[in-house]
Amino acid sequence: MDHRPTVSQSSSARPAGFVSSKLHSAGQQVSPVPDKLPSAAKPIEIECDQAIFTSQKSPMGEGYRIVAASPGIRPDEKAEITRRSPSHGALAGDSPQSEGMLAYPLPSGRYCVCHCKHDGVEHTARGGQRVRTHAAILDPKDFRKFDDNPFWVDQALSKVPVEAARSFNPTMGRLTLKSSDLYTPPRHLTAAPGPEVFLRVIRALLGDEPCILASVPETRPTLQWAVMMIPLSMRARRSYSVGVKFSLTRNLSTTILHHDLERVHQMVAGQKIQWRDLSVEQPVRQDLCSEWLAFIGRRADQGRLLEVGRLTHQMTELATQISLARAAKLSLDRDAADTWDREVLIELRNEYDKFAPRDDIESQLADDIRGFVEQRLAAVEDALRKEEEAKKRSAENQSELTRL
Repeated sequence: MDHRPTVSQSSSARPAGFVSSKLHSAGQQVSPVPDKLPSAAKPIEIECDQAIFTSQKSPMGEGYRIVAASPGIRPDEKAEITRRSPSHGALAGDSPQSEGMLAYPLPSGRYCVCHCKHDGVEHTARGGQRVRTHAAILDPKDFRKFDDNPFWVDQALSKVPVEAARSFNPTMGRLTLKSSDLYTPPRHLTAAPGPEVFLRVIRALLGDEPCILASVPETRPTLQWAVMMIPLSMRARRSYSVGVKFSLTRNLSTTILHHDLERVHQMVAGQKIQWRDLSVEQPVRQDLCSEWLAFIGRRADQGRLLEVGRLTHQMTELATQISLARAAKLSLDRDAADTWDREVLIELRNEYDKFAPRDDIESQLADDIRGFVEQRLAAVEDALRKEEEAKKRSAENQSELTRL
């Protein structure tokens, strides 16, 4: 398997050993496959390091800096948090209720999620509103409990009481984060033109180039669910900002913008940064992971996105376009097995009798297909046998009546 950190093989490569796509007709009715929910459905409680970055006057000075931090934060982590955190006037919105979010991996191997908001009046001569950033620093094992999904961590971080996040004691304790739910899937998935915008967001997350996404609807739910659609192995490598003014120095994977679009578009001209304005209708780019994106689009139409989340939750090895295409085909073949068409079932059985899985996920999916096909074929054969017996009895009865 290719162990590059992004999905980059040619999307024209087709996985061998799969049944024809004629088995995947759009109108076929399918039933969800029973499965355990990913950890995203379980209540979670962790303790992690935390820091407060804001403007505060004290004997140590004034201006924006880390004013409080738990003892476990390393000096290099503090430097990274200081470099990336927003200061005066850096939130995209002007209202007192404006909020933002930053998320990025730290050089130490931990992951930082920051919830940013306005917090009263700036005490210096600059005036205006003070920006407060509450940073949670998660060890890899604790970030994995949130399925390596920073938008789920941000959802939990936003619920921390203001008084607890406003502690300016230079030495503060560790933070207890609790979460038990996800955002509901974004409403725009069921509106015209369907999941196209959602798929364009996922396409951006799968790519290896930095990207600015403008005008993302229902931003946090959309991003939280979009992250669930990419392999688990890719998530902790990605970095994000939402509701924070764009800055080249932050060097993030994905920046979400809703304000000042023209200025930022001009700023990144000539830079190696992709610009995607989701308010402008255009088809999803099919140059990367086309089979995987088509599969997600189908699951979105069926209301079965959580099943994709279960699948990507198992993808702990770094993925390629081919491995994602194969996982999509296997999942669709499992759908195709939910039929009473004997010819289709026999075709599936013949294909998967000789199918060679490349990893544990493929092995599990193939075993599921084989087991279901055998059960369904047995049921079909039994139904055909009973039908033949009924026809035979009917013929015998008719013959007996004729003799009488």
